[in-house]
Amino acid sequence: MSEGADPRNVGEQLAAERARQELELSDVAARTRIPLRHLDAIEKGEHDGLPALPYSAGFVKSYANMLGLDGQALSRAFRDQIGGEQRAYFEPEAYEPVDPTRVPSRLLAMVALGIALLLGMGYLLLRFEGDSTDLAKLAADTVQDIRPVPARQPASPPIAPPAVPAVPTGPISVTASEDAWVKISERDGPRIYFMDVLAAGRSFTLPEDAADPILRTGRPQSLKVLIGATELPPVGEPDRLVRSYSLKRDALVAIATAAPVSAAPEDGNASDAGSVPEGGRDLPPIDAASPGRAGTAGPTGDSDRRPQP
Repeated sequence: MSEGADPRNVGEQLAAERARQELELSDVAARTRIPLRHLDAIEKGEHDGLPALPYSAGFVKSYANMLGLDGQALSRAFRDQIGGEQRAYFEPEAYEPVDPTRVPSRLLAMVALGIALLLGMGYLLLRFEGDSTDLAKLAADTVQDIRPVPARQPASPPIAPPAVPAVPTGPISVTASEDAWVKISERDGPRIYFMDVLAAGRSFTLPEDAADPILRTGRPQSLKVLIGATELPPVGEPDRLVRSYSLKRDALVAIATAAPVSAAPEDGNASDAGSVPEGGRDLPPIDAASPGRAGTAGPTGDSDRRPQP
């Protein structure tokens, strides 16, 4: 504390001035917004209950300024007072010389250091002996892998199975786009279902009980074979005689569904190599009184067909 200063501590000076102004401690707390317990501790010198020194010194300054005193000087005096108390509280321990006989010799210290180094090296060797990856990382240290990352190949879309064509159903019929002589009969039997000129726009429907029917015509380009509403490929090449085109349901279904089954007759010949026009040497004359004619196809194919006697 400087010469000429008030011998009382800062708390006593603040308490005396407050009493002189006839103020209660609660009035000071209300004006300064300092907690009442901190103001009480400052006045009583109970510094253990105060917060850190910068906050406590700020409280003293605000308290003194409110009373009209020199807050800066009292705050500095409060700091000096607290610092003096802390220095007086600290008591350093007396230094006791070490007994020279208890200090290890330099040789012993070097031996202990060598043993510690050997143990450390042995631990590192045992640790990295079976782990070449860590050794490679230690050797490379900060070397950066600049190899390009291979691009991911896009996954190929799944291959959809080929669509299976639907099996056509319905009656088997032969329709003429132009007038054409047609004979439909059993392959190995005398039964003739139709033998006449099939007029343009008319059709003949094969009966369901037909076993192995075949078609014979000289104008295959004028005929269409259908299973229900499904039209089959052409019967043969234009203006070439077709001797025995199979109208058996299994053979026609195989053609409609593109199965590897030929619609040709059993002997492998769907038509002759030669071309014979309608009315040629292999075709009977077109005569309404022809004895071999089974009937005439009507608009629906079955209504005007007369049965074979």
